[in-house]
Amino acid sequence: MDKMHLSAQLKQLMSRGYSINDVKHMLTAPKNLIDQVVAEYQQEHRSHRQNMNIQRQQAEYAMHLGSGR
Repeated sequence: MDKMHLSAQLKQLMSRGYSINDVKHMLTAPKNLIDQVVAEYQQEHRSHRQNMNIQRQQAEYAMHLGSGR
């Protein structure tokens, strides 16, 4: 199974509510490849959360400026 296919499967299973540990046991591929795909997924997820947090902070700041305080 190639890395791209594994990544797609991981994202699909995670969106269905499976945990990382569940997914690791469900995927059939070499352990090092699974670990690499999981690490990349987690980094992508952290980056997305960080971007969303920045956008939220910017929106709150803009609303504060708009309130005339």
